[in-house]
Amino acid sequence: MTEKERFATLAQTGRFTVGELCADFGISRKTGHKYLKRYRSEGRDGLADRSRRPRNSPNATVRSVESLILKERRKHPTWGPKKIRDLLLKVHGIYHPPHESTIALVLSRHGLSQRRKRKIGVHRVRPEHLTEPTRPNEVWTVDFKGWFTLKDGQRCDPLTVCDRYSRYIICCHGCANQQFKGTLRVFKKLMRHHGLPEIIRVDNGTPFASVALGGLSQLSVWWIEQGIRVEFMTPASPQENGSHERMHRDLKAEATKPPSKNLPAQRKRLERWRHEYNNDRPHESLDML
Repeated sequence: MTEKERFATLAQTGRFTVGELCADFGISRKTGHKYLKRYRSEGRDGLADRSRRPRNSPNATVRSVESLILKERRKHPTWGPKKIRDLLLKVHGIYHPPHESTIALVLSRHGLSQRRKRKIGVHRVRPEHLTEPTRPNEVWTVDFKGWFTLKDGQRCDPLTVCDRYSRYIICCHGCANQQFKGTLRVFKKLMRHHGLPEIIRVDNGTPFASVALGGLSQLSVWWIEQGIRVEFMTPASPQENGSHERMHRDLKAEATKPPSKNLPAQRKRLERWRHEYNNDRPHESLDML
């Protein structure tokens, strides 16, 4: 900016020609005359850099598509560009939806995304004692999400059961506690409807495990009596059940905040979320079935 002002000031003295000044400042005569014209009409402000943004962009995202992106993001705050793009293609019938990076820019421009600091990658060897399923209903992952208080002061413990191969959520039931009888009642109902899995994978908490011989509890003993093999994860290693924990993060954000007024209302809300998770949102793993 200082060089431009100096160029315009020297040109107005009449002591130098425009060609001489352009040669000294290393600019073309066309650029020099442009600066002088702007300086005469607008003063110092005319020498500032101007936007090079094109007046129109044929490849810009259509406003109606951008509105759909914002609508789906506000409806599903935890969904990223990849899921939203699949939704535009499969649900809204947009055959050439914007690229994931374009959707990310739209969300960022409207303040609907937050930049996260990338964590340092850690290579973890898959534990040999855990089975990697090759077909549906081979391995069920089971866990309690973690209790929270409803608006009426009652406790809610969401019990979640997921098919490890397809990532299909078999159960998302709001229990009043984590006691054996209530949990057993839920599993009897599930197995009558979905059949018996070959393996059930759980952590080392109650009511799945205990301090008894072999770490077995009443519930895990009952599973074994049904011919089901029980796999216990390594203590303090939630990454061994990473897909289930990732699903819990979406569950917490979309179906528990704010909590419902009572337990029956929360159970209906959890069931609606389970249906949406299984049927409405895009899943790469479900496309294999």
